[in-house]
Amino acid sequence: MSNNLSPWTQTAPQDASPTTPPGTPWAPQQLTNQPPHQPPNQPPNQPPREPAPAPASGGGPPPSRPVYDGRLGELYAIYLRHLALMLLTLGWSRFWGRTNIRRYVWSHLAVLGDRFEYRGRGRELLIGFLFALLLVAAWVGLMWLVWRFVFHERPMASFGMFDLFSLSVALIGFPLAYVGHYAGLRYRLSRTRWRGIRCGLGGSAWGFGALATGLHFVNATTAYLLTPLVSVNLARPRIANTRVGSLPFVFAGRAGDIYGRYLGYYFLNILAWVVAGVAVFAAVGGTIESLGLSSDDLLKLLAKPGLNTVLLILAFAFGAYIVFGLLILPLRCWWQAYLLRYLVTHSRAGNVLFTTAISTRQMWGFLVLNYLIVLLTLGIGWPVVMHRTMKLISAQLWIYGAPEGHEIRQSADRGPGYGEGLLDMFDVAGI
Repeated sequence: MSNNLSPWTQTAPQDASPTTPPGTPWAPQQLTNQPPHQPPNQPPNQPPREPAPAPASGGGPPPSRPVYDGRLGELYAIYLRHLALMLLTLGWSRFWGRTNIRRYVWSHLAVLGDRFEYRGRGRELLIGFLFALLLVAAWVGLMWLVWRFVFHERPMASFGMFDLFSLSVALIGFPLAYVGHYAGLRYRLSRTRWRGIRCGLGGSAWGFGALATGLHFVNATTAYLLTPLVSVNLARPRIANTRVGSLPFVFAGRAGDIYGRYLGYYFLNILAWVVAGVAVFAAVGGTIESLGLSSDDLLKLLAKPGLNTVLLILAFAFGAYIVFGLLILPLRCWWQAYLLRYLVTHSRAGNVLFTTAISTRQMWGFLVLNYLIVLLTLGIGWPVVMHRTMKLISAQLWIYGAPEGHEIRQSADRGPGYGEGLLDMFDVAGI
């Protein structure tokens, strides 16, 4: 991507080392009237911060990175206590457990020398969950009325009340998931403080849900050729509507900037699927031939599978997963790393600019290894995933400039009084 595609950014080189900031993401003339770089404030009992890197080219202030000094052992202690209380309370304590985990993570992340604060409360999450339950109960009642007075209880011989409810949930589930995602992000930001200033997220969650549903539907009907358009247009409201007090974020991304890379990824992805499919079918055919099985024998084995047949099928499935993983996942990680670099470097908050040099290998660790950690540990490894994620953010996000403190005012919008009910219903709230 050339520099003329954005008023302030350029793509960070992938070979930047963890201690070397990526290329300066703005022109030198944009650095005028910047406050001098101040060393980060050292909170009590905090390990010494790493030395600041050399000043960026162009005469601007030196870049900085977030600092995360949380410890895995401490995070595990909070998480295991959270799991124990969930068992004792049949899951109802999860709202307070999630709040405690967020308070720990937020308080151990510092930007420009100042730590974040999380001021959410467990009862706010509980109220949001109960409100979502009330909405579901109202929807069940509405479906019963439709079943009783519109379809007169027998629309079709094989179609019952439960089928009607399941169909309605399938139709509204995707829009509500997007609505819940945006509303949950708004809640978390409204409970986040930095330098005592409340963060926030404007815009409409329902509008975002409608936009996301429409874009994903059109994208699916066009064989996912509109993915860059979907990615940029869904990132825009989440970034441009974010603010720290009265300081708004700005997003200058355009789908046209990344279409060339995406088309390369798209057709390489198709080729990788074809190659993986041919390799799997060849392996299956060769194994069947070596065992001396005919097609009739194979059908008989599949009709009444024994233990050996089941184990053989599982072995083939695992082999196919490995083949597809080796060919498909690296491509996906390459695209996701490029997309993240683009979105970050095209975002700014006043005179504060961002860039990242996250690589395909690091994205692999984020998408694949974190998933395997949670899967293979049956969820017990979730603190490891959180810890790895925060370490990745603090190592790969570079910040240029500093906000003009005298220009930032506290926001009058305190955010919603409850949070994340819809996300809890869809079990995607996370941390």
